[in-house]
Amino acid sequence: MREQSEIKDDIVGRDRIHVVMFFLSLIFMVLGILILVWIVKIQTTYTVDPRVIGLFRPVEQKHVDQPVRGKILATDGRPLAISAPLYDLYMDCTVRKAEYAEDGKEEKELAWRNKARELAHYLSAEFRDRSADEYASLILGGRDKGNRYLRIQRNLDLSTIQRVRTFPLYKEGPYTGGIIVEEHEERIYPYDSLARRVIGYVKEQNRIGLESSFDAELHGTEGYEWRRVTDKKRWIRDLDSAAVKVQDGNDIRTTINVDFQDIADKALRAQINANEDIRAGICIIMEAKTGAIRAMVNLSRGATPQTVLWERENLALREVGEQGSVMKTVTLLSVVEDGFVKSLEQTVPTNNGLVPNYRQDVHILDYQRETGRRAISVMHGFEISSNYVFAYLAENYYGKQPQELFDHIYSYRLGEAFDFDIKGLGTPVVNRPGTPGWSKTTLGTTAYGYGLSVTPLHVATFYNGIANKGRMMKPYLVESIEKDGKVVKKFVPSALNESICSPATADTVTRALRAVVNSGTATRLKGAKLPVCGKTGTAQVVLSPEERRGGPDPYHDAYGRKKNQGTFVGFFPADNPKYTILVTVYSYLSAKSFYGGTMPALAVRDIVDKIYALDSDWRPELHRTASVPDMKAEQTK
Repeated sequence: MREQSEIKDDIVGRDRIHVVMFFLSLIFMVLGILILVWIVKIQTTYTVDPRVIGLFRPVEQKHVDQPVRGKILATDGRPLAISAPLYDLYMDCTVRKAEYAEDGKEEKELAWRNKARELAHYLSAEFRDRSADEYASLILGGRDKGNRYLRIQRNLDLSTIQRVRTFPLYKEGPYTGGIIVEEHEERIYPYDSLARRVIGYVKEQNRIGLESSFDAELHGTEGYEWRRVTDKKRWIRDLDSAAVKVQDGNDIRTTINVDFQDIADKALRAQINANEDIRAGICIIMEAKTGAIRAMVNLSRGATPQTVLWERENLALREVGEQGSVMKTVTLLSVVEDGFVKSLEQTVPTNNGLVPNYRQDVHILDYQRETGRRAISVMHGFEISSNYVFAYLAENYYGKQPQELFDHIYSYRLGEAFDFDIKGLGTPVVNRPGTPGWSKTTLGTTAYGYGLSVTPLHVATFYNGIANKGRMMKPYLVESIEKDGKVVKKFVPSALNESICSPATADTVTRALRAVVNSGTATRLKGAKLPVCGKTGTAQVVLSPEERRGGPDPYHDAYGRKKNQGTFVGFFPADNPKYTILVTVYSYLSAKSFYGGTMPALAVRDIVDKIYALDSDWRPELHRTASVPDMKAEQTK
């Protein structure tokens, strides 16, 4: 019986264990399900309080690396614009101030202030803009006021910053000395104002010149990386985040010859400074066979003669106006190319200098009186720049079909703006048949330089086409885009018009341009060290309504004063042109007149003579002398 009872007790005990285990398993299963549900809920719906999450994550910051802006180079590689790192020096005057304010640390605060006074002596000796007492007052005053960002100096170079870091107090670092150094990129122009309107400048979003036109190439691409702060308050790269490498900007190699630019700048300054009635002047030097701009000078005084000459605006590109007698070459080229004038010695009747509906040309009256003749050759009419001769040619040969002359004007690219490396080339104004500006005298006035408004660059490009035997090249300023000294993109010369005239016509017109220098209105260039041919021109400038003030016509104010522009444009050497040159000066409102054969011609002569001296290729006789051995000396030996 006792055995059976023991067996029964064992069975009952095991049943209790099974029940307990069952309920424990059930409890754990339910808990597991609840935990799983809670995990899913957290994963799908739970968000951490933003006030708390920052306490558990390291501080992250996006650091942007700015690219180094590319250089702008002259044709020989000399830098015209470069970027260099400069540094601004600031100071946190409050470092350790709160710590030293505790009881028993007054001596440390006193020691800090003594070091600040010692620092002031070093700063005064280094920068020489304030006395030591003034620097001490600045720093200690900043400490008393709680200034955490006191400016000490700006735009310092690296060597200066390295010296400053060794000064008393500063050498103890930012957490005790309070030194703050901020680096930034500064655009530097080694030649100051030389060619500034061509190069341009970078000033926030206001950019001009090549700096603006090629900004995408020069700027480069920004890089960035995410950084996090360590326990020691140092920023390190977060390797779990993406990073983009910075790409510095490309370099731009221009066609500018620094020596030519300097020569032209000085020659033009000399002419403008010699006459207080001149407000501005420009010069363009263009390579005949390629159209490469070797120099482009834009000098102006501003509102008054006392203003310093500076490259204030690009008049060579933007000054659209009537150009005067330099445009007579347009008419001459057209009548010769069309076969109306078969020889420059061909004559036209003088008619006392009168073409119906036009003003009388007094130059013809002088010619008749001096020679007793009643006919004048086209060549001589061009030499003396007779308005009558060219109005007569236009009316006689194009009077019935005036559009034919204007077709030539457009083929010479004088009727529209063309693409250029700098933005803002002015659009010409052509008073052709059918436009509001057309009248019964427009054909003749256009023939001698009025009624057609263009920029100086248009004029230089046209004359360059004659110098290049009728092939009109597109002017350009950029030779190539480079990266680390290697050419990324090359710009080759291109033609605006493959043939504005035949080579024979170009030679004929060149002969007329040579005569202008030899015996016409540009004899001041006759003795230049290289033979020059070209044309002078004087034009009255249309006045604004404020300037005119009730004047009798668009060119004069109520007191008879006017604005003039005088131009000489041509090329040299005359027998084998290498460069086309244009010089124009602009006057203030004045009763005086200014002519292309005076200041512009004198400036051109100065430029030509200096270019001749600069380039030994102009003097082949020196090469021959140097290369042929002295036979007598050899025999003596």
